[in-house]
Amino acid sequence: MDLSMLLIKAVVAGMVFVGIGGFFIWKFSKDTIDKDLNRLNKETEVVRGKQTELNEKIKQASEELAKRKAEADALVVKMTEDAEAKAKEEREKLVAKARQEGEEIIVKANNTKEDIRKAIIKEMDLRAVDFTAMILDNVLSKEGRSALDECLIAEFIESLIKMDMEMITDEIQTAEVVTASALSESMRNRLSDALLKKLNRAITVNATTDPKILSGMILRFGSLALDGSLKNMVRESATGLKEKLEKGLL
Repeated sequence: MDLSMLLIKAVVAGMVFVGIGGFFIWKFSKDTIDKDLNRLNKETEVVRGKQTELNEKIKQASEELAKRKAEADALVVKMTEDAEAKAKEEREKLVAKARQEGEEIIVKANNTKEDIRKAIIKEMDLRAVDFTAMILDNVLSKEGRSALDECLIAEFIESLIKMDMEMITDEIQTAEVVTASALSESMRNRLSDALLKKLNRAITVNATTDPKILSGMILRFGSLALDGSLKNMVRESATGLKEKLEKGLL
């Protein structure tokens, strides 16, 4: 009986000990588990926070990437437009330059044509004068040419009285006279008298000859020339006839 009680007591005591030990073990385990759970929850919160931060950064990076891509696309469009505008501008410059060069070529061609026309007209005038000289040589005798020369010179001297000579300043003291043949003394005196009356001062007359003027007289005061030669008359007459022909008046 005593042994049984002892065993029962021992069993009960063991159970109580085991229960108390189990309680303490459970308590310790629970505290440990709670601590681990709290730490895990905190770490989880930290991880979630980092995940949220990472997601935000990923979002910002995506937005920034989209922004950069949009800017790059806009830059490509602008560069393309600028390149096209520059190409258009250069093309317009080339076209304008080509047009200008073409116009210059046309102008030069027209000028060349006009120069050739003037040269031909000048050559025709010179030939007309030469033909006139030939005609005079063939038709007029020496006496006839001398009479024509004297007549034209006399008419020219008489015309000096009606000419405006205000441009002949007081500094001009000499006059150059050109005739086809030597100027006679009487004609030189008549010329000097006419100039004295017109200018109210004496002018020294220097006479030279040039058969190319055909007949008449050229009177020069420095750079001013009064042309009363037959050569000039033929030229002016030819010019007048040409203008009338161009206008259909003949």
